[in-house]
Amino acid sequence: MMDCQQVKLTLSAFQDGRVLDEDRRLIQEHLARCPGCAERLAQLEMVRQSLRAMPQRPMPSHLVFALRSLASREAARRRYYAGLRGAVKALAERASLWANNLMRPVALPAAGGLVSAVFLFTLVLTNFQGIERRHANDVPLAVVTAPTVRSVLFDLSDDSEVTLDIFVDEQGRVLDFVIPKSYGSVATEDMRRRLAATLLMTSFNPATAFGQPVSGWVRVKFRGRSEIDVRG
Repeated sequence: MMDCQQVKLTLSAFQDGRVLDEDRRLIQEHLARCPGCAERLAQLEMVRQSLRAMPQRPMPSHLVFALRSLASREAARRRYYAGLRGAVKALAERASLWANNLMRPVALPAAGGLVSAVFLFTLVLTNFQGIERRHANDVPLAVVTAPTVRSVLFDLSDDSEVTLDIFVDEQGRVLDFVIPKSYGSVATEDMRRRLAATLLMTSFNPATAFGQPVSGWVRVKFRGRSEIDVRG
């Protein structure tokens, strides 16, 4: 059931036949029992009849031409953009189909080749990890390296221990040696002579700077008849 407010809002659409069948039935039932709404509908009908009775003035020819021209341009514009979008869409679909047909035979072998390459690279890299290659004639590439003992033949004839700072030239020859103060001093001249003789029988790899041999100091500890400790 509709009230007066709802009916008044829909009377114009009711006159034009633009309401649903169920709404039309409800409006007709309301108009049959409501004199106010029926009077409102009668007034709207009078206005409609008055408008229809008014003489129709012919439309100016220039306005007709302008409207037709505007409609023609709008129709052409829509056809153009519709055709352009259609052409672009068709071209895109053809390009996509061509690319799919081209890549389909290559995609699976390429993927398999990539997986195989990654697997082989990982296998080779794993096999080479941890391998350290050293040769007798390798040139140290560190910025600075200390002298190292190449060969030694010594005999202190007892179990004494002596620590020396030895100066080695760029050819690996011993030029001088001193006993650090913190390690005491050699008690006898005989011990010094034995140390000098031992160093004469010892060969060193010279210190290096940027891969080139240079002179430098190295600390060496002699123990008894067979032990030597190089600290650099």
